[in-house]
Amino acid sequence: MTDKKFYYKKGLGQNFLHNTSKLGQMASLIDPQKGEPIIEIGPGAGALTQRLLPAAGRVIAIEIDNEAISKLKDKIGAPDNLQVINADFMELDLASIIPVGSPRIKIVGNIPYYITTPIIEKLINNKKLISRAFLTVQREVGDRMAAREGSKTYGSLSIFCQYHALVKMLLKIDRSSFFPEPDVDSAFVMMDFEKAPELNVPDEELFFKITRAGFNQRRKMLANNVKRILGLEADEVKAAFGAAGIDEKARAEDVPLLAFAKLSGVLYNESHKKNKPDGSF
Repeated sequence: MTDKKFYYKKGLGQNFLHNTSKLGQMASLIDPQKGEPIIEIGPGAGALTQRLLPAAGRVIAIEIDNEAISKLKDKIGAPDNLQVINADFMELDLASIIPVGSPRIKIVGNIPYYITTPIIEKLINNKKLISRAFLTVQREVGDRMAAREGSKTYGSLSIFCQYHALVKMLLKIDRSSFFPEPDVDSAFVMMDFEKAPELNVPDEELFFKITRAGFNQRRKMLANNVKRILGLEADEVKAAFGAAGIDEKARAEDVPLLAFAKLSGVLYNESHKKNKPDGSF
């Protein structure tokens, strides 16, 4: 085993977790199972990888940095259940690297903060392949992902993530647990796609149009934002909010996910009653 000095690359957003206590907790929470494949995004030198390998059926490590791969191989060697792919995760077709006949996979990643949202979007777009995703993200982002109504951190990202998955904040990780040390603290968050809420949303585009409008002007009452973006009359908005069980004076941050879903369903149905088959208002 060689002991080569590793040069961290700021441009790749590299901040490697070295806190052994947190790494052990994370591996326990991921709970790898025999026969279960795990895709790890950006394993770096393999600090978490080596804790997953003994129990996982297979770990597929996706690393863009050749130098990090060399360090990982120095540390772990080449166990039979480890596959290392030198690639940009964002450019990979996930279906093409999952073993044929395998169950839905777990995704694990200490992901670069500057591409957190694109990675989350990619996971959601591939959610039929994924059971759970365990992500180390900037603490502020983790708070927003898991926030519930009534919280100042509850917003469009909360709705987007929680529409597609059950989201839980699992661990808070101090910035001193990483090297090089970032300027912010982090969080370990789970997205469970198998336990996504059961929502009756006939038109996803309309649903997200309503939620985005509400949080784009979160100081204003949601009813006013809905009236403006959909071109509705005041009595139409009042009736829709009543049918959805939402206080007409509520702001977006006060409205739970289920109520947003009900509101979008009511408005969708009303648009069709007006003989507008495209669902427009």
